[in-house]
Amino acid sequence: MKKTQNFKTVVIMLCIAGVIVLAYAVQGVYFSYTGSVETEYIFETDDKQVVTVEGFVVRDENRTENGKNISILEKSGDRTYVPVVSDSASVANGQTIALSFENEQDAKAYNESLVLEEKIDHLTQLQYQGNFSHINVMTLNSEISSAVNDYMKILESGNYSGLDDSVRNISYKITTRQLATGTKLNFSPLISQYKKQKNSLLKTISGKKAVKTEYAGYFVSQVDGYESAADYKSIAEGKIDSAGIQKLLESKSVKTENTFGKIIGQHTWYFVCNLPLNEASVVKTGYYVDVSFPDKGINNLSMSVHSVSSRAGDTIAVVLKCTSMNREISALRKERAQITVKTYTGLRISNEALTMDENGTEGVYTLNGKRVSFKPVNIIHYGDNYVIATAVTFYNDDGSVDYEKTADAEIKAFDQVITKGRNLSDGKVIG
Repeated sequence: MKKTQNFKTVVIMLCIAGVIVLAYAVQGVYFSYTGSVETEYIFETDDKQVVTVEGFVVRDENRTENGKNISILEKSGDRTYVPVVSDSASVANGQTIALSFENEQDAKAYNESLVLEEKIDHLTQLQYQGNFSHINVMTLNSEISSAVNDYMKILESGNYSGLDDSVRNISYKITTRQLATGTKLNFSPLISQYKKQKNSLLKTISGKKAVKTEYAGYFVSQVDGYESAADYKSIAEGKIDSAGIQKLLESKSVKTENTFGKIIGQHTWYFVCNLPLNEASVVKTGYYVDVSFPDKGINNLSMSVHSVSSRAGDTIAVVLKCTSMNREISALRKERAQITVKTYTGLRISNEALTMDENGTEGVYTLNGKRVSFKPVNIIHYGDNYVIATAVTFYNDDGSVDYEKTADAEIKAFDQVITKGRNLSDGKVIG
């Protein structure tokens, strides 16, 4: 009796195992022939080929007369100097660019008076804005949020040059909202207080003198000691090689303490660097590239390729030219730069979706409803586990475009491409 029960148990277990094996077999056949597939949508994108280099900024700041660099602005005696024009501002011959004071205390008092003047102007502007009742409060809320986001971006960038302006903008937006919602604000007592403080400071200042420039150009308040390291004219003529660039990168600052700024002759400036051969092959004279200086928070400056030298070892000397100028750009010198040497625009397709049809044509299978279609692709860039591709254009025997065939086989954004599937073929119906 016991043997009979054991035999029945074994038979039942074998039957169950057989059913499981049969189910897997049927499932495999079903998936193979009915087409269980996985898909993903594709989108158009830009893929950038970026190379990181160390380079040197060359400006027109080494103009000499009698062996002396006349671009550098030197102090007279022990006087303290305060610039009255901002960095990168254009100046004319004979224009006042700074004020000099007998001592640091007077210069400090003058600077504090300027801060008070800004506060007075700001509050006066708010005081006499008029009726704000017509302003949309929801719009103001959005503007305040945007202003705060701009402030946070400045903090995250590490470049705080625009921080004061950002704070003033937030203050202005919030005050405007208060006035728009009926809050009564009277700034007259505060304005009066600031004016008294300003007048009191100005009375303590004596011996103030205006400093005028003898040369036109743009003003920069910092002298970094590299002004004489490179010859601007030679760089402008593309006369520099890889060894020359390396020499600039290894050069030492020669600072002159008795200075308060410099007048740079032209807004056109150059960035010289050595590019690896494998990256430089796509850089041609006259092309434009996007250059970022991440350590200084400067992004996507458009610069033209001014010159490309002959090969020297594993690198090529490249001179990039730019005419953009602001306070941050005027302070660049030895910098780490990220150069976008090429941008590929097309459809981003994962490697899993790439396949070949029965004719050996490279492409993808797409799913439209339940119907499978094969779409050939033209791969223009290989990335990590993906490619950037464009649609294939078909031509007639006479060289004209076969528009019907091209349109029928066109791969485009938002197509649903098949990344996993079995026994796929053009025209097959899934399910």
